[in-house]
Amino acid sequence: MHLLARTSPEPAGRPGAQRPERGPVLRSAPHGRVERLLVAPAVIGLVVAVVIPVVLVVALGFFSYDPLTGALEPVGTDNFLRLLTGSELLPAALHTLAYAAMTVLPIMLVGLLLALGINTVARGRGLLRTAYFLPVAATLAGMSVVWRWMFYPETGIIDSSIGRVLGVHDWLNSTSLALPAVAVVGCWQGVGSTMIMFLAALSGVPRALLEAATLDGAGPWHRFWTVTWPAIGPATVFALITTTRDSLRVFDQVAVMTQGDPHGASTTLAYLMWQRGIGFSDLGGASVVNVVLLALVLLTIVAQVRVVGRRWELAGAR
Repeated sequence: MHLLARTSPEPAGRPGAQRPERGPVLRSAPHGRVERLLVAPAVIGLVVAVVIPVVLVVALGFFSYDPLTGALEPVGTDNFLRLLTGSELLPAALHTLAYAAMTVLPIMLVGLLLALGINTVARGRGLLRTAYFLPVAATLAGMSVVWRWMFYPETGIIDSSIGRVLGVHDWLNSTSLALPAVAVVGCWQGVGSTMIMFLAALSGVPRALLEAATLDGAGPWHRFWTVTWPAIGPATVFALITTTRDSLRVFDQVAVMTQGDPHGASTTLAYLMWQRGIGFSDLGGASVVNVVLLALVLLTIVAQVRVVGRRWELAGAR
């Protein structure tokens, strides 16, 4: 009996304490079947809507396809060599990056300022939100027609007002002003969606922290920099990524306002892809341009996330 008492295991805790009863153990489904079933629709949608089209576009770059006869002929890397060594792809890529540089920062800054201003308004907040969001809801191609009329030389409202002050005219027919004119329309259209993102983020800023900062004597700028800005960090990263993506894919206003002219000064990658695929029935070349555009979007977004994205997102998680 003494030997059995020494060898029998003692419950954890003080000697002689009774071991607590354990409740029923919940076990997951075998091999995670439920988890796989729940994730399956999203995975199928991703494969059908994203993976398969990307694979088909890349594959089409290695073929010569005639949409009229349906003839499909493998050409190897000829399409890539023809476009990459040609005189159209590099200028279009530079114009795309220049357009993004002229639109992303103004859209982010103006959208944030509008959101901060509307967030402090006691009455009429819904009306202001709707007014600034209308350009997003409007058809960009249709509004580009209106903007083209506004930029009409001499008689357009831009030339007769701002043009006279700055001493410039005929924006859409100028090799140096056509792309900035298109960028103005892009900024006008993109500010509304960015403002809505920032307004949603501002609604989640802890009021207790703002009140505590006010009691400590912090002014508006210090409250924004120490409380508001860190709290909206994740929303800022999301707005930056979506704004950059939309700017690099600019097409509508270029097609309506300038058609890539004058002398290709406003031709972007998206418009060049349309020219190749629809204008010249060169689907292989258009696929190459599409691959370059996709790579440019991915590289730009990855660079943004590495440089500022993680810092802003971590600041928002404090």
